[in-house]
This record gives sequence, structure tokens and C-alpha cells, in this order.
Amino acid sequence: MTLLVRAATLTLVPFLAVVWTACRPAVGDDVPAAVPMTDVSSLSNRPVISIVFTHPAVAVIQTRYRRPLMEHLTAHTPYVVRALFHTNSESTLGMIEQRLAEFSYLGVVDYLEARDQLGAVPVVRPLNRDGEPVSYSVFVTPQASPLRSLGELKGRSLALGSYHSTLSHLIPRHELIRAGVALEELGAIEYLENDEAIASAVLEGRFDAGAVDELVARRYEEKGLRALHVSAPIPSAPLVARAELPQRVIQSVRDALLLLDFDGAKDREHWDEDLRYGFAPASAADYEPIRKIIETSGKGCQRSCHLAE
Repeated sequence: MTLLVRAATLTLVPFLAVVWTACRPAVGDDVPAAVPMTDVSSLSNRPVISIVFTHPAVAVIQTRYRRPLMEHLTAHTPYVVRALFHTNSESTLGMIEQRLAEFSYLGVVDYLEARDQLGAVPVVRPLNRDGEPVSYSVFVTPQASPLRSLGELKGRSLALGSYHSTLSHLIPRHELIRAGVALEELGAIEYLENDEAIASAVLEGRFDAGAVDELVARRYEEKGLRALHVSAPIPSAPLVARAELPQRVIQSVRDALLLLDFDGAKDREHWDEDLRYGFAPASAADYEPIRKIIETSGKGCQRSCHLAE
């Protein structure tokens, strides 16, 4: 199924970031190279560009934390920048395919698909709280669990994310292979909608363990979960641009994001944690190691399997 067909059933969550309703020109050649931060009066005449994010429906309230980033981009580029939100990655990819958004914040598996099918271009990747442009997949289990290693998951129940998820599906599968645990050796396995659902299910005792991204694992540590296993670092999920977007537009957004240095993160505590620490440049080469993981761990992975072909 192509991205365009899948996108026919889009369910758009109203964007909650910076919104202006006046009509503006499309992104075109007559856009100035720079607009002073204080030139607020120019907003009504500036082109609008959109960044689309994927958020679970239960986390829509968290989208307000994207607003400061949109304000920063509007202040440091010649554009009015707005955020759009979808509840699933298929719809997010559809926005790029249908040219309804200029940029998208994608998971790594989603980016690889978007690059192969749409020519999507990685722009930047966020830093973590240690100042590194990497992320981790974490297997979590209740604090009272007797489990101490992945090898002990044989015969146990495990919750993973949906097939498009990098940190709660692809990387956990790879880590299980490295630990010598086949999926067939698990007592039970279930694929849940998102990382929050996985962590909640493990906390409730429905599964012996689950795999989530490090930010969710850290939040649920205070609620009663602990890390059973932490993966090797992988490149953090990129902000990507549409293939045909003019290079000057991409460069303008890249430069504005690279202004957010790591040392200023303490002043951005009201931002989403996955974006507050700043950014590093991203390239297609950064994500080739993940493609190699798909080649070795992709059997049975459904949607991402074609990436290894």
C-alpha cells in the first residue's frame, strides 16, 4: 500500500502551536533571506511553513510544549512556522507525500521509508540530556521483578510497540537477537499502540517486561518501573524536509535550530524534553546502521521489511 493510499484516511489533530489565520503567499522565490527577530509587523506577509509531528491521542495535551519551538523558528527564519499533529505515523508520512507540510519529525524507521519512497532529506537530529544526538531503547520491568537480564525473558510476557516504531519495536527485536532470545521463546508477546501504553501495561502487571524509549522509561521510573536492559545508542530521530523543498528553506530552518545550543537547555524547561537540549546536523549516512539492523532483525517486521530489500 502506498503512502498516498494510506493517507486517504487521515485524522488530523488540530494544531496547537503558533497559528495565524491571515492569508499568506506560499513558500517562493520572493521570500527575503532573513527577517529581524523584532519585525513582528511582517508576519502577515510572510509565507507559512508547517512541521508535522506524530502524537498519540492520549498525549495531545503535551503538544503545547511544541509552541516555543515554533516561536523560535518564526523569530529566526523568514517564515511563519506552525505545527500540525497526527495520531499515527502513516498520516504523518501522508502529509509529506501530499505536500501538505514542508517538514516532519519522524522516527528512524519512518524516515528510512520516507527517504526510499519520497526522497525525504534529514535536516537535524535532537540532542539528549547528555548533549549527544542519540537515543536508547530501554526494556522496563516492575521494580519488584526478579528479572535481571534479557536472557531471562524466555517464557515470559513482553509488550512491544507497533511495527513502525524504532525504539519500542525494531531495536528491541535486535537486542533480543543479540541476547539469544527468539520471539518464539517468549511466553507471550503483544504489540501496543505507543510507548506510554507499554509502560502502563507493564506497571499494571499485564506483562513481565516492555520496551520503550528512554524518556518514557525515565518518567515511569518514579512510578514503579526500572530498567532491565538499555540498548546501544542509535542516532536520534530526525527532522526531515520534503525532497523538492528549496535548499534555502531547508538551510534557514537548519540554521535556526542549530542556534539552540546545549548550554541553553536550562532556559527551555517548558519545552518538550526530546527537543529542549538543542540539535546536531543530520545526514543520510547517520541512519545507515539502522538499515543494517533492519536487514538482520527485520524478519517478521511487516512494514519495515521492504527497507531491507
